[in-house]
Amino acid sequence: MSYWEDLDLLDDVIARQQWTAIAAKDSPGTIDAGVSEVRKVREGVGLPPSGGTPDGITFSTNVKAALSRSLDASGDVINVWMVYDRFATIKDKGADDNPLRDETTNLILKWEGGDWKVTTDPTYTAKVKYPHAYDPASRYAWADGWREVTDG
Repeated sequence: MSYWEDLDLLDDVIARQQWTAIAAKDSPGTIDAGVSEVRKVREGVGLPPSGGTPDGITFSTNVKAALSRSLDASGDVINVWMVYDRFATIKDKGADDNPLRDETTNLILKWEGGDWKVTTDPTYTAKVKYPHAYDPASRYAWADGWREVTDG
């Protein structure tokens, strides 16, 4: 979950460094896709497609729940679904009026070189199944494997 919480959202140079560090060797396109998403966000908020994060803007992402499933018999490739909130803070203006809440995404992670790396290998992406929607009070979500993530 820290991969998702720590990714830079507006600085494409830092995003490239981060994606390079977390991408599996079988998925070099993951790096370009991650940087492309940052550039789309930049353009969506009126910034040039490339550059650093403007002074005074910070983001925080909080993963609230996660569900993981193995995509191979060894357990070395897993699909991790996450429900998260994302907030922006602008200096002298305060907190985001419209934060992202209860967003759902997933990452496919492959054990490689002693760490979990993001893979987009079609062998694994084809095996991804959507889970039941997360709701902290849902017995169906619990039975599906959703678990609340805590900081402690």
